[in-house]
This record gives sequence, structure tokens and C-alpha cells, in this order.
Amino acid sequence: MSVGYSDRLMQYQRLGTHNWTQWREAILLLEAQIYEPSRQDSPETLERIICNERGISLAAVEDQRLAGFCLGAPLENFAHVRGPAEDPARGSNTALYAADTLVDAHYRGRGIGRELKVRQIEAACSEGFKSVCGRNRVGLANAMWQLNISLGAHAVHIIEKDYQDGIEPDICIYYHIAVSVA
Repeated sequence: MSVGYSDRLMQYQRLGTHNWTQWREAILLLEAQIYEPSRQDSPETLERIICNERGISLAAVEDQRLAGFCLGAPLENFAHVRGPAEDPARGSNTALYAADTLVDAHYRGRGIGRELKVRQIEAACSEGFKSVCGRNRVGLANAMWQLNISLGAHAVHIIEKDYQDGIEPDICIYYHIAVSVA
């Protein structure tokens, strides 16, 4: 799976138990660079997502450098998170929760985030999920929200005062994207 950009080649690969240790440090570093502390996941949480048997996590790699990633696992694994905790689909084993999508600032504007999301949604469809859901923080993730809308996302509900980190607005949008077999 490759997509070319000018004279470079971006490769997309599935993340899982087979390569978690290879990409662990780069994933942790990128998450710390991009997300404010209140949105960063612990290394243990990231490992549980990436190594989940039914998870769909992908990396964008150029010249052995991590350009970006998207991580997802079944909704049932996120009962501790507002949004998934209240989702009526939880328990049906038909929804993939898209926990993280990040692109290194050096690689932005090249369609990598879109490609990661499209590939994740396509994989979710082919692996029997009926929807992909997630959260986007208002203000700090507006570009991601616009990307998700362009892929069919609709807001399920607005979650207020979830991060409680002093950054306003302290609001996130919980969304669903329906996936269907073509």
C-alpha cells in the first residue's frame, strides 16, 4: 500500500502486536508533540488499542520515519470515555472507536490524515463494523472535524467540560460515520 508524493513514497501499514515495539517511541513522541496533555493517552492505553485483535490502527511511513497514524479499536474497549460510555451501539460489537489520528506537522497538507481515515473506514467496513465513531475537540481539532464531516460524520452529541485543563472551549463533538458494504 503506497501513495507517491512528488519524488517521495509514503507507505501505509497496519499496526499491531507484530510491530508495536518498532513504532512505540515514535508514536509516543508524535502524540506528545501534537496533543495537549489532557488528550494524550498513556503508553499502556496506546498499546491496548494498537494490539487489540479487532483493532484497526495504521501508520503512514516515509523513509522509515513515522509521518502519522490513526488508532482504533472496538467501542466496547472505551467504556471509561465520555461519548463511547453513553453510546447505544456499545455492546453490539459493530462500532469501531477512532481514538487518535495524528500527522506530524512536517507532513501536513499532503492528504495523509485523509488517507489514514479513509483506509481505516474501508478496513472497518471489510472487517464487519457498521460504524466508526470518535471525538473531536472543538477549537483544537477543527480540521479533523471538517475531515470527518467530509467522510460522512454526523454529530451524535456535544460533550462539555470533559478535559478540564483550562483550555477553552472545553467541548468535544462525539460523532458517527456509517460504513456500508459497497
